[in-house]
Amino acid sequence: MEKKQFKVVLIGCGTIALNHLMALEYVKNAKVVAVCDIKPEKCTTYIEQFGLDAKIYTDYIEMYDTEKPDAVHIATPHYLHAAMTIAALERGINVFLEKPMCISTDEIEEILDAERKSSARVCVSFQNRFLTATREALRIVEEDGGALAANFSVFWHRDDKYYTESGWRGSYATEGGGVMINQAIHSLDMLALFLGKPISVCATKANHHLKGVIEVEDSCEGVIEFENGKCANFYATTSAVGQCTTAVTVVTKNHVLRIEPPELYVDGDRVPFDAEIAAVGKKCYGNGHYKIIPMFYDAIDTGAPMPVSAESAQTAVRILLAAYRSNDEKTEIL
Repeated sequence: MEKKQFKVVLIGCGTIALNHLMALEYVKNAKVVAVCDIKPEKCTTYIEQFGLDAKIYTDYIEMYDTEKPDAVHIATPHYLHAAMTIAALERGINVFLEKPMCISTDEIEEILDAERKSSARVCVSFQNRFLTATREALRIVEEDGGALAANFSVFWHRDDKYYTESGWRGSYATEGGGVMINQAIHSLDMLALFLGKPISVCATKANHHLKGVIEVEDSCEGVIEFENGKCANFYATTSAVGQCTTAVTVVTKNHVLRIEPPELYVDGDRVPFDAEIAAVGKKCYGNGHYKIIPMFYDAIDTGAPMPVSAESAQTAVRILLAAYRSNDEKTEIL
Protein backbone atom coordinates (compact mmCIF):
# COMPACT_ATOMS: atom_id res chain seq x y z
CA MET A 1 0.00 0.00 0.00
CA GLU A 2 1.31 3.43 -0.96
CA LYS A 3 2.19 5.66 1.97
CA LYS A 4 0.21 8.82 2.63
CA GLN A 5 1.88 12.07 1.60
CA PHE A 6 2.31 14.54 4.49
CA LYS A 7 2.41 18.33 4.46
CA VAL A 8 4.96 19.40 7.06
CA VAL A 9 5.82 22.71 8.70
CA LEU A 10 8.71 23.65 10.98
CA ILE A 11 8.77 26.22 13.77
CA GLY A 12 12.16 27.43 14.97
CA CYS A 13 15.20 27.71 12.71
CA GLY A 14 17.95 27.46 15.30
CA THR A 15 20.71 24.85 15.55
CA ILE A 16 18.56 21.79 16.34
CA ALA A 17 16.35 22.41 13.28
CA LEU A 18 19.26 21.14 11.20
CA ASN A 19 18.83 17.65 12.69
CA HIS A 20 15.13 17.66 11.82
CA LEU A 21 15.62 18.81 8.26
CA MET A 22 18.43 16.34 7.60
CA ALA A 23 16.30 13.48 8.93
CA LEU A 24 13.30 14.62 6.90
CA GLU A 25 15.34 14.09 3.73
CA TYR A 26 14.97 10.36 4.48
CA VAL A 27 11.17 10.59 4.75
CA LYS A 28 10.10 10.53 1.12
CA ASN A 29 6.40 10.98 1.87
CA ALA A 30 6.90 14.16 3.95
CA LYS A 31 7.25 17.55 2.27
CA VAL A 32 8.19 20.72 4.17
CA VAL A 33 5.80 23.37 2.86
CA ALA A 34 6.53 26.18 5.33
CA VAL A 35 9.02 27.28 7.99
CA CYS A 36 8.49 29.80 10.77
CA ASP A 37 10.82 31.92 12.88
CA ILE A 38 10.64 35.40 14.36
CA LYS A 39 13.83 36.05 12.38
CA PRO A 40 12.84 35.28 8.76
CA GLU A 41 16.44 35.36 7.58
CA LYS A 42 16.99 32.13 9.53
CA CYS A 43 14.19 30.52 7.52
CA THR A 44 15.83 31.67 4.30
CA THR A 45 19.14 30.06 5.29
CA TYR A 46 17.58 26.62 5.77
CA ILE A 47 15.32 26.91 2.71
CA GLU A 48 18.38 27.59 0.57
CA GLN A 49 20.52 24.93 2.25
CA PHE A 50 17.95 22.18 1.72
CA GLY A 51 16.42 23.45 -1.51
CA LEU A 52 12.96 23.64 0.02
CA ASP A 53 9.91 24.88 -1.84
CA ALA A 54 8.53 26.42 1.35
CA LYS A 55 6.85 29.62 2.47
CA ILE A 56 8.23 31.75 5.30
CA TYR A 57 6.15 32.81 8.29
CA THR A 58 6.88 34.75 11.46
CA ASP A 59 3.52 33.87 13.10
CA TYR A 60 3.01 30.16 13.76
CA ILE A 61 -0.77 30.46 14.23
CA GLU A 62 -1.06 32.09 10.81
CA MET A 63 1.05 29.27 9.40
CA TYR A 64 -1.11 26.58 11.02
CA ASP A 65 -4.34 28.13 9.74
CA THR A 66 -3.07 28.93 6.25
CA GLU A 67 -1.10 25.78 5.46
CA LYS A 68 -3.29 23.27 7.37
CA PRO A 69 -0.37 20.84 7.68
CA ASP A 70 -0.48 17.19 8.69
CA ALA A 71 2.48 17.61 11.03
CA VAL A 72 4.59 20.29 12.67
CA HIS A 73 8.14 20.07 13.96
CA ILE A 74 8.60 22.35 16.98
CA ALA A 75 12.24 23.33 17.58
CA THR A 76 11.79 26.53 19.56
CA PRO A 77 12.85 27.82 23.01
CA HIS A 78 11.49 25.64 25.81
CA TYR A 79 8.87 28.04 27.17
CA LEU A 80 7.07 28.04 23.80
CA HIS A 81 6.67 24.28 23.50
CA ALA A 82 3.39 23.87 25.38
CA ALA A 83 1.47 26.69 23.68
CA MET A 84 2.65 25.71 20.20
CA THR A 85 1.86 22.03 20.79
CA ILE A 86 -1.61 22.69 22.19
CA ALA A 87 -2.47 25.05 19.32
CA ALA A 88 -1.44 22.34 16.85
CA LEU A 89 -3.43 19.62 18.59
CA GLU A 90 -6.52 21.84 18.63
CA ARG A 91 -6.24 21.98 14.83
CA GLY A 92 -5.65 18.25 14.37
CA ILE A 93 -1.96 18.72 13.54
CA ASN A 94 0.44 15.98 14.66
CA VAL A 95 3.45 17.26 16.61
CA PHE A 96 7.09 16.22 16.58
CA LEU A 97 8.34 18.11 19.63
CA GLU A 98 11.93 18.79 20.60
CA LYS A 99 12.85 18.12 24.21
CA PRO A 100 11.93 19.15 26.79
CA MET A 101 8.23 18.43 26.37
CA CYS A 102 7.56 21.58 28.44
CA ILE A 103 8.81 23.29 31.60
CA SER A 104 6.16 22.72 34.31
CA THR A 105 3.80 20.06 35.64
CA ASP A 106 0.83 22.29 34.75
CA GLU A 107 2.00 22.37 31.13
CA ILE A 108 2.40 18.59 31.11
CA GLU A 109 -1.25 18.19 32.11
CA GLU A 110 -2.38 20.77 29.56
CA ILE A 111 -0.57 18.97 26.72
CA LEU A 112 -1.90 15.55 27.74
CA ASP A 113 -5.43 16.93 28.01
CA ALA A 114 -5.18 18.61 24.59
CA GLU A 115 -3.94 15.36 23.06
CA ARG A 116 -6.81 13.36 24.57
CA LYS A 117 -9.27 15.77 22.92
CA SER A 118 -7.48 15.81 19.56
CA SER A 119 -7.44 13.57 16.50
CA ALA A 120 -3.68 14.25 16.34
CA ARG A 121 -0.81 12.97 18.48
CA VAL A 122 2.54 14.06 19.93
CA CYS A 123 5.97 12.50 19.65
CA VAL A 124 8.78 13.93 21.81
CA SER A 125 12.35 13.85 20.54
CA PHE A 126 14.07 11.48 22.95
CA GLN A 127 16.03 10.12 20.02
CA ASN A 128 18.68 8.44 22.18
CA ARG A 129 16.18 5.65 22.88
CA PHE A 130 16.72 4.53 19.28
CA LEU A 131 20.51 4.55 19.09
CA THR A 132 21.88 1.14 18.17
CA ALA A 133 23.82 1.21 21.46
CA THR A 134 20.63 1.73 23.45
CA ARG A 135 18.64 -0.98 21.65
CA GLU A 136 21.46 -3.49 22.12
CA ALA A 137 21.78 -2.55 25.80
CA LEU A 138 18.05 -3.06 26.29
CA ARG A 139 18.32 -6.51 24.69
CA ILE A 140 21.15 -7.51 27.03
CA VAL A 141 19.33 -6.14 30.09
CA GLU A 142 16.18 -8.07 29.24
CA GLU A 143 18.20 -11.24 28.60
CA ASP A 144 19.80 -10.80 32.05
CA GLY A 145 16.46 -10.45 33.83
CA GLY A 146 16.40 -6.67 34.14
CA ALA A 147 18.58 -3.88 35.49
CA LEU A 148 19.70 -3.88 39.12
CA ALA A 149 20.87 -0.26 39.18
CA ALA A 150 21.93 2.57 36.90
CA ASN A 151 23.64 5.94 36.90
CA PHE A 152 24.60 8.71 34.54
CA SER A 153 27.17 11.46 34.21
CA VAL A 154 27.04 14.51 31.97
CA PHE A 155 30.17 16.65 31.64
CA TRP A 156 29.63 19.60 29.31
CA HIS A 157 30.96 23.12 28.98
CA ARG A 158 28.76 26.12 28.29
CA ASP A 159 30.22 29.61 28.52
CA ASP A 160 28.47 32.89 29.25
CA LYS A 161 27.89 33.66 25.55
CA TYR A 162 25.82 30.49 25.14
CA TYR A 163 23.33 32.05 27.53
CA THR A 164 23.60 35.79 26.96
CA GLU A 165 23.41 35.61 23.17
CA SER A 166 20.34 33.35 23.11
CA GLY A 167 17.83 35.79 24.59
CA TRP A 168 16.10 33.00 26.53
CA ARG A 169 18.57 30.57 28.06
CA GLY A 170 19.65 30.88 31.67
CA SER A 171 16.22 31.81 33.04
CA TYR A 172 13.73 29.52 34.79
CA ALA A 173 10.86 31.40 33.13
CA THR A 174 12.07 30.70 29.59
CA GLU A 175 14.53 27.79 29.68
CA GLY A 176 12.89 26.08 32.65
CA GLY A 177 16.25 25.27 34.22
CA GLY A 178 19.86 24.65 33.30
CA VAL A 179 21.92 21.52 32.77
CA MET A 180 19.14 19.17 33.90
CA ILE A 181 16.47 20.34 31.47
CA ASN A 182 18.79 21.09 28.59
CA GLN A 183 21.65 18.57 28.58
CA ALA A 184 20.85 15.83 31.14
CA ILE A 185 17.19 15.29 30.24
CA HIS A 186 18.09 12.59 27.69
CA SER A 187 19.98 10.69 30.39
CA LEU A 188 17.07 11.03 32.81
CA ASP A 189 14.83 9.53 30.14
CA MET A 190 17.28 6.65 29.76
CA LEU A 191 17.22 5.89 33.50
CA ALA A 192 13.43 5.53 33.36
CA LEU A 193 13.75 3.39 30.23
CA PHE A 194 15.93 0.89 32.12
CA LEU A 195 14.56 1.12 35.68
CA GLY A 196 10.85 1.93 35.34
CA LYS A 197 8.69 4.44 37.18
CA PRO A 198 10.51 6.91 39.47
CA ILE A 199 8.84 7.90 42.74
CA SER A 200 11.25 10.24 44.54
CA VAL A 201 14.49 12.17 44.17
CA CYS A 202 16.97 13.71 46.58
CA ALA A 203 19.19 16.24 44.82
CA THR A 204 21.32 19.34 45.15
CA LYS A 205 21.82 21.97 42.47
CA ALA A 206 24.31 24.81 42.17
CA ASN A 207 25.66 27.49 39.88
CA HIS A 208 29.44 27.18 40.12
CA HIS A 209 30.93 29.02 37.16
CA LEU A 210 28.37 31.51 35.85
CA LYS A 211 27.27 33.39 38.94
CA GLY A 212 25.70 36.71 37.98
CA VAL A 213 25.19 35.50 34.40
CA ILE A 214 22.45 32.88 34.79
CA GLU A 215 19.90 32.11 37.49
CA VAL A 216 19.61 28.40 36.62
CA GLU A 217 21.87 25.56 37.75
CA ASP A 218 25.07 24.63 35.98
CA SER A 219 25.44 21.50 38.13
CA CYS A 220 23.11 18.99 39.78
CA GLU A 221 23.60 15.64 41.50
CA GLY A 222 21.40 13.23 43.35
CA VAL A 223 19.69 9.88 43.84
CA ILE A 224 16.43 8.73 42.25
CA GLU A 225 14.28 6.03 43.85
CA PHE A 226 12.12 3.87 41.60
CA GLU A 227 8.83 2.06 42.22
CA ASN A 228 10.53 -1.34 42.27
CA GLY A 229 12.92 -0.31 45.08
CA LYS A 230 15.83 0.25 42.69
CA CYS A 231 17.89 3.45 42.77
CA ALA A 232 19.95 5.49 40.34
CA ASN A 233 22.66 8.07 40.91
CA PHE A 234 23.38 11.03 38.66
CA TYR A 235 25.75 13.95 38.21
CA ALA A 236 25.46 16.62 35.53
CA THR A 237 27.38 19.82 34.91
CA THR A 238 28.05 22.41 32.22
CA SER A 239 31.09 23.75 34.08
CA ALA A 240 33.42 21.01 32.77
CA VAL A 241 36.41 21.88 30.61
CA GLY A 242 37.31 19.94 27.50
CA GLN A 243 35.36 17.52 25.33
CA CYS A 244 31.72 16.94 26.23
CA THR A 245 31.07 13.45 27.58
CA THR A 246 27.81 11.74 28.43
CA ALA A 247 27.50 8.24 29.85
CA VAL A 248 24.71 6.02 31.16
CA THR A 249 25.78 2.92 33.11
CA VAL A 250 23.42 0.00 33.71
CA VAL A 251 24.21 -2.90 36.04
CA THR A 252 22.68 -6.37 35.59
CA LYS A 253 23.42 -9.63 37.41
CA ASN A 254 25.96 -10.58 34.74
CA HIS A 255 27.20 -7.35 33.16
CA VAL A 256 28.04 -3.69 33.50
CA LEU A 257 26.87 -1.82 30.41
CA ARG A 258 28.03 1.69 29.62
CA ILE A 259 26.38 3.74 26.88
CA GLU A 260 28.52 6.61 25.65
CA PRO A 261 26.51 7.74 22.62
CA PRO A 262 26.91 6.41 20.02
CA GLU A 263 29.05 3.65 21.59
CA LEU A 264 28.21 0.73 23.89
CA TYR A 265 30.71 -0.96 26.21
CA VAL A 266 29.92 -4.28 27.92
CA ASP A 267 32.21 -5.11 30.85
CA GLY A 268 34.67 -2.58 29.46
CA ASP A 269 34.75 -3.93 25.92
CA ARG A 270 33.41 -1.84 23.04
CA VAL A 271 30.65 -3.54 21.07
CA PRO A 272 31.21 -3.14 17.31
CA PHE A 273 28.27 -2.02 15.18
CA ASP A 274 27.82 -1.83 11.43
CA ALA A 275 28.55 1.57 9.91
CA GLU A 276 25.66 4.03 10.30
CA ILE A 277 24.83 7.61 9.38
CA ALA A 278 27.09 9.92 11.37
CA ALA A 279 25.77 12.22 14.08
CA VAL A 280 25.05 15.87 13.35
CA GLY A 281 27.26 18.07 15.51
CA LYS A 282 28.89 16.53 18.59
CA LYS A 283 29.49 12.77 18.53
CA CYS A 284 27.45 12.35 21.72
CA TYR A 285 24.35 13.68 19.89
CA GLY A 286 24.17 10.36 18.07
CA ASN A 287 22.09 9.76 14.94
CA GLY A 288 18.75 9.07 16.60
CA HIS A 289 16.90 11.81 14.72
CA TYR A 290 17.37 9.77 11.55
CA LYS A 291 15.49 6.91 13.22
CA ILE A 292 12.80 8.53 15.34
CA ILE A 293 11.53 10.99 12.72
CA PRO A 294 10.71 8.36 10.07
CA MET A 295 9.07 6.31 12.86
CA PHE A 296 6.91 9.34 13.71
CA TYR A 297 5.56 9.51 10.16
CA ASP A 298 5.02 5.76 10.01
CA ALA A 299 2.98 6.03 13.23
CA ILE A 300 0.80 8.76 11.71
CA ASP A 301 0.36 6.71 8.55
CA THR A 302 -0.45 3.37 10.19
CA GLY A 303 -1.97 4.36 13.54
CA ALA A 304 0.85 2.58 15.39
CA PRO A 305 1.95 3.95 18.79
CA MET A 306 4.18 6.99 18.71
CA PRO A 307 7.88 6.09 19.17
CA VAL A 308 8.00 8.42 22.20
CA SER A 309 4.54 9.42 23.36
CA ALA A 310 3.82 12.51 25.44
CA GLU A 311 2.66 10.16 28.18
CA SER A 312 6.08 8.50 28.18
CA ALA A 313 8.12 11.69 27.74
CA GLN A 314 6.63 13.44 30.76
CA THR A 315 8.63 11.26 33.18
CA ALA A 316 11.99 12.94 32.59
CA VAL A 317 10.47 16.40 33.06
CA ARG A 318 8.78 15.35 36.30
CA ILE A 319 12.07 13.97 37.65
CA LEU A 320 14.04 17.15 36.99
CA LEU A 321 11.31 19.41 38.36
CA ALA A 322 11.36 17.35 41.57
CA ALA A 323 15.16 17.63 41.65
CA TYR A 324 14.84 21.42 41.46
CA ARG A 325 12.44 21.39 44.42
CA SER A 326 14.47 18.93 46.45
CA ASN A 327 17.10 21.13 48.12
CA ASP A 328 18.84 17.98 49.41
CA GLU A 329 15.63 16.50 50.82
CA LYS A 330 13.82 13.40 49.56
CA THR A 331 11.08 14.79 47.33
CA GLU A 332 8.14 13.08 45.71
CA ILE A 333 8.03 13.11 41.93
CA LEU A 334 4.67 14.67 41.09
